[in-house]
Amino acid sequence: MSFLQPPFWASTGSRLTAPHAVSVRVVDPLVPLVEPLTLAQGKLRAGLEWTAGDPRDDLMLGFISAARSKVEQDTGLALPLQTRDVFFDAISGVLTLPAQSTPLQSVTSLTYTDSAGVDHVVDPATYVVDLASGRLGLALGGAWPTDLRPFQPYVLRIVSGWPTVAALTAEAPLLVQAVGLLTAHYATLGRDLASPEALAAVPQGYDDLISSYVPVVVP
Repeated sequence: MSFLQPPFWASTGSRLTAPHAVSVRVVDPLVPLVEPLTLAQGKLRAGLEWTAGDPRDDLMLGFISAARSKVEQDTGLALPLQTRDVFFDAISGVLTLPAQSTPLQSVTSLTYTDSAGVDHVVDPATYVVDLASGRLGLALGGAWPTDLRPFQPYVLRIVSGWPTVAALTAEAPLLVQAVGLLTAHYATLGRDLASPEALAAVPQGYDDLISSYVPVVVP
């Protein structure tokens, strides 16, 4: 697969920013296998301690996972390395991948289902991928298949996120801090459902930590 940017990508008129009927699915429900924080780090962030093997271990791991997912949703980024399938109806011009597809590490495959319900793998020489911007387009001289089922015939399997927790921590420490802040919030104040006082959905300082990563919506 080539990762060179073809000349037509310079033309904004050829770019498709949001193909209709896009859906994304994590391939393995256990992915990501490694969260940004360990169990011990989550307990430390929340100022809590208990003996190893306590039932609260699973609860804390759930808080870490929920905090990471919240940061991913708010920023549109994938944090730990994960494999996702992106389903879409059509490719016209240049396809910009949806949220949580970046940082894009690789495209594993592009497949399509024809009108008879048979799956086919698209030759990687047919398309080019720009990892930096998370875009895919037709290679010069290539052609997209025309015999397609009418709904979401394409499935693009991608690998996105930082390759290691160390890389995530080094390159995006604010995001790791945001996960830690949310984890502590979920494990303490965020659990106080009986309080008559309204509690903030996110702790103070969270929005500042993720602000530089939140995509800007251009009207």
